[in-house]
Amino acid sequence: TEFNTSYVPNCPLHDTNQNAAYLALQLSRLGDMNESYSYWTFGDVFEEQGVPFTPFHGGFGLVANGCITKPTFWTFAFYKKLKESEANCVYKDDNIVVLKRANGDYLGVAWNIARKSTEQGKEKMLLEFTFPAEQEEYCFLTKTVDEETCNPLKVWHDMGEPSSLSEAQKKLLKEGAKPFVETFREHLVDGKVQISLMVRENGVVYFEWFP
Repeated sequence: TEFNTSYVPNCPLHDTNQNAAYLALQLSRLGDMNESYSYWTFGDVFEEQGVPFTPFHGGFGLVANGCITKPTFWTFAFYKKLKESEANCVYKDDNIVVLKRANGDYLGVAWNIARKSTEQGKEKMLLEFTFPAEQEEYCFLTKTVDEETCNPLKVWHDMGEPSSLSEAQKKLLKEGAKPFVETFREHLVDGKVQISLMVRENGVVYFEWFP
């Protein structure tokens, strides 16, 4: 009932985007590899090794002290939307899961776990897929959580890692802890719509596709 990427409450990985991408893979295996997954824990305030006194310290939680959402929080939020959609899974591999609603809409989650770094910088993963379609135009919605767009740990580090946050600093960290929302319009070609989705290293992207 107590699962995380590390069993200690001060592991730096817990605060990172890599943690979020890794958990996206684990949650995609629910029903295949395990019946349930109980992430330990929801909040970072944990007393076993002493109450923490900084916003980020590698704590177990999905939410840092001050109600600052960590990247892994959004992994669970995205999967919650998949579950609530009551859609059927139509494709799944080690980087993406795609569901289809009864009305023909699609939605899913994609992720890119860091495995190695290149000399040019962070690796990117391009996912390309084709959907059967009936309407002339479709909206493609993405919500991105990665090291560039939703990384409160980096914001805190760049601020000088203050242990006691002012209200302005806390507000800034909360703003830097939200997914980046983007929309595209795609057109029907030969009865199909082609979609390209770029996922940066350690990124998790929720997407929807609808007329």
